[in-house]
Amino acid sequence: MPSTSTNLLLTSLSPADLKRIEGHLKPYKFPQHKVLFEAGDSVSSVFFPYDCIISLVVTLSSGEMIEAAMVGRDGVVGAAAALDGRISLSRAIVQIGGA
Repeated sequence: MPSTSTNLLLTSLSPADLKRIEGHLKPYKFPQHKVLFEAGDSVSSVFFPYDCIISLVVTLSSGEMIEAAMVGRDGVVGAAAALDGRISLSRAIVQIGGA
């Protein structure tokens, strides 16, 4: 597994907290344009980007799409999964591929 030191959110955890989740972390490599989940999907995974950029996109009532957030190595995507797999309000798309 890549070092957790490349995701700033993971490096901000205490050693005890990191140890609690470390066994659940798995490395993934995502290509550009990969859709991680759609709006309305139940979210079952949490992603801590290392060197990729993930956009959270919402569809407006007019049908237009707008980027609501961009997440990189300083954040997390899909954190709702930790809250009983809540339904996503946005679409998550990999803008710059990577781990």
